[in-house]
Amino acid sequence: MTNTSQNINLLLVGIGGYGNVYLETINEHTKANLAAVVDPIPELSPGWQALKTKKIPAYASISDFLASGTQFDLAIVASPISYHAEQSCALLEAGGNVLCEKPIAATIEETTRMQQARDASDGFLEIGYQWCYSQAVQSLKHDILRGAFGAPKALITRVEWPRNSLYYKRNNWAGCIKNKQGKTVNDSPVGNATAHYLNNMLYILGEEIHLSTRPITITAECYRANPIENYDTACCRIETAAGADILFFTTHAVKDKDGPVFRYFFEKAEIHYEDDGKIIATFEDGTTKNYGNPDANRMLKLDYCIDRCLDSSSTQSICSAESASALTQCVEALQKVTVTTFPEDLLVKIPLEEEGHSHVYVPALESAIKTACKNQKLFSEMNFPWASPSATITI
Repeated sequence: MTNTSQNINLLLVGIGGYGNVYLETINEHTKANLAAVVDPIPELSPGWQALKTKKIPAYASISDFLASGTQFDLAIVASPISYHAEQSCALLEAGGNVLCEKPIAATIEETTRMQQARDASDGFLEIGYQWCYSQAVQSLKHDILRGAFGAPKALITRVEWPRNSLYYKRNNWAGCIKNKQGKTVNDSPVGNATAHYLNNMLYILGEEIHLSTRPITITAECYRANPIENYDTACCRIETAAGADILFFTTHAVKDKDGPVFRYFFEKAEIHYEDDGKIIATFEDGTTKNYGNPDANRMLKLDYCIDRCLDSSSTQSICSAESASALTQCVEALQKVTVTTFPEDLLVKIPLEEEGHSHVYVPALESAIKTACKNQKLFSEMNFPWASPSATITI
């Protein structure tokens, strides 16, 4: 659907968690109206009372919504990962446009179905990796595409974001490979919480503005400190079609938050991002270029999709299903790596105020990640005594 005459009608699928952030943004938007929401338990959302006051219709399922005949131009899918493919496909088939939150889906089979549903429809499908839509990353990628930095050599990012047992107990799929219903979720820091920053490296190396580079092989190590099914710590080296390796270090098993921090090495420049929130390119002659803060406006993805609905001539995708699928390929490959459980003597467990909950972390990880990043090596290549041998997966 394309609406060129008035504010567009939005459908929000999932109003808890990140969906509530969308609710707050939509309330202040001048080009769009919230037509309806879909959520099986809307009363758990902080925004539920306001929705009731405004008499916004709420439906328990996509099928219930579609049966109501309520018109929509753009659907925002902010539901749990296991629903992304099913719901996005249904809404595309119904004639709508879709902004699906990251990650696109848990499996490549699902991402393929989403691409096919988009191609069979008149609508568009964008994926909500917000850095891709930022002015900072768009300007950076345009400069990469025009050869301002020369060929890429290596891209390195580290992200240490602590998560405690409350995080892992907040739903039935956090830290799981499959949810309680048996659907694949592959939840991990790589696939979910810190996915933006691996996706950004894949994205900026893509040969077109709406594409990511293709991962060829991934050499990785996966670890867990928390009592979960999947891993909470990973390091990996990804061989890419762009000719440059990507190194990614991420963990939830630390005491303090740090990152994202990145270094992107090119023939003619080094690009870095640290705690000051700005992407800076430093050229061989010492001159610099400030691209700004990629987090300056995290909802540019919604603005972009709304504007695209209003302009029938706009066909340029930014974060396409094809682009976002590169991250999913990496996530699926990592699921083939055996997870090593950190020894008990390396763990520190701090009780939380909430009874029965704790924060588990590995003190050695903080310095290990920094040292490995600096040396562009995986944990096992640094010969850390607790490290396990890496595995290489062909994608």
